[in-house]
Amino acid sequence: MRIQYNCPNDACVAIIEYGPLEEAVGSIECPRCHRPHPLDVTETVRTHNRVDRCAVCGCRELFIRKDFPQGIGLAVVLVAGIASVILFRSNLLAAYAVLTGAVLVDLCLYLAVGKVTTCYACRAEYRRGRLNPDHEGFDLATSEKY
Repeated sequence: MRIQYNCPNDACVAIIEYGPLEEAVGSIECPRCHRPHPLDVTETVRTHNRVDRCAVCGCRELFIRKDFPQGIGLAVVLVAGIASVILFRSNLLAAYAVLTGAVLVDLCLYLAVGKVTTCYACRAEYRRGRLNPDHEGFDLATSEKY
């Protein structure tokens, strides 16, 4: 299992990526500010490869989401939208074909992309682990607590 999170140091903007999490002992050091960050890896992570509590902040409220890069999704929508607006003036069928193609690309990406467990409090992301059936999708009410 791998973990990715933002450095908790306010003066640092590094994204820390570490793995395998099952072998983590004590703390890891930020590559930018060189400040040590303790990781509290639970026995469930070590033995079952499943997250039950955040190793960075200790929060027990986590959610599961698709590991889809939002920048790519936005690019697909923008390119398809601009292309279809241009084509609507000259060729209506081609404009609809572009929009249909964008939907198919989005569907293929949705089916190909895996899932990631994310912490509500610190937004740490856990990849390449088994999904915990106790965690559900994103809940806005839970997110607003943090």
